Amino acid sequence: MYAAPARRDPVPAAPALDGSAACQDWQLSFPARKGHVARVRALFTRWLEGRREPTVPLSVAESAVLLLSELAANAVVHADCPTGSGLVCRAALAPATGPGASGGGLLRIEVHDQAEGERVPRPRYGDAEEESGRGLCIVAALAGEWGVRRSPLTRGNAVWATLPLPVEFGQ
Repeated sequence: MYAAPARRDPVPAAPALDGSAACQDWQLSFPARKGHVARVRALFTRWLEGRREPTVPLSVAESAVLLLSELAANAVVHADCPTGSGLVCRAALAPATGPGASGGGLLRIEVHDQAEGERVPRPRYGDAEEESGRGLCIVAALAGEWGVRRSPLTRGNAVWATLPLPVEFGQ
């Protein structure tokens, strides 16, 4: 199985989550507690399903929900966040632009934590008997690209992943 490599980005990869007209954004802040991940997943699913122009194909939406869920759960469980801190989840749809753009666009998903220190999330390759610890391995397998950068929103980490959109998206 191929796993997309993680990148440590000083600058976000396109599409930028800047609220520009080229992007269609979604954002949600929530307390960094396990019980909130299911609600975030449900709200993100509703946003994806509500997309009309352009619509997000079901296969991409299912992968996106799984990516968001894994990134959020990983931040809740493993980030060294102060007690009572929160997370910010963001997503953006953007058509492919620029010279040589051949795809339909990208769906970019980010989870911003309030982790203290310089610890960077990394995939953990454990034993088959372990019941958890595969979240970033799932992210690496599903995403076109993924990586980690310092969050401009929380000053912790922003773990991001992209999914390619079909050519029909950009038309």
